[in-house]
Amino acid sequence: MTHTVISVSTSLDVIEKYRELVQASLDGDSIYIRAKETVERLYDNSDMPENKKAEIIANTITSMATNISASSMQFALQWKSQEAELGLKKEELEYRIDQMKLEAAKTEQEVVSSEANKHLLQAKLIREYGNKTVNANGDVVLLDDSGLIYEQIRATVQDTANKALLSTQIVSQTEEVQARTHKLVADTYVNHGLFTGYTITDTGIAGATKVATGYVTLSDMNKEVAKEQAKGYAWNAWSNAASSSAGMIGTLIAAEIPDLDPTTYLNTWTTAVSKLNTVTEPLISI
Repeated sequence: MTHTVISVSTSLDVIEKYRELVQASLDGDSIYIRAKETVERLYDNSDMPENKKAEIIANTITSMATNISASSMQFALQWKSQEAELGLKKEELEYRIDQMKLEAAKTEQEVVSSEANKHLLQAKLIREYGNKTVNANGDVVLLDDSGLIYEQIRATVQDTANKALLSTQIVSQTEEVQARTHKLVADTYVNHGLFTGYTITDTGIAGATKVATGYVTLSDMNKEVAKEQAKGYAWNAWSNAASSSAGMIGTLIAAEIPDLDPTTYLNTWTTAVSKLNTVTEPLISI
């Protein structure tokens, strides 16, 4: 902000003003000259002696000159004092103008700040409460379905509805656990049979005793199948060995190799046939 400067000349001098006032009081058209001329005319027409006339005129002129000098000095001092006071008033006026400029700038900034705060408040209200509808009086009569508060209300309503369904959900979960338990028991019963005297620990089941039920369980059937499969694998292996040995013996005989002794190959075939005839089911204890 620029400083305000009011140009007022205050360089007048007291002596100069005194001289001007005295000159103005003693020039040809002044009251002093006219009074002097009037006194001289009055005494010129009188019968008073010359010495007495001169004395009275001198006293009159001296008195007038003294009064004029004193009045001029007094007016010069007043003039100088008023000029000094004018300088002070000028500085005071400059200060007041600067203060007014500061106040105007402050007011302008407050207006800008107030406008920004108003926009910020409006944005905050829209974010929290949504867009509003106002009547002719400027009163809020309606809010649309938006804003933080609206979403919080929706969340509260949904949470209340979810809590109302919680009991049903718990019942469903309980029934699901019961169904899985029933399935587990049924699968165990069908696959492995009936067991008693067991305890459930953190590491598993201990002390289980199988109870005879009179029917074949799936695990028993699987054991029988496993036995037959194991027997079939062994029988198939010795059958292949016997077939290979027989084939080899036939090939050697057909080749008519001199001095060939087929005893070794015959013993291999005999061993394979013997093993084939003695294949039994394995013992499964589990």
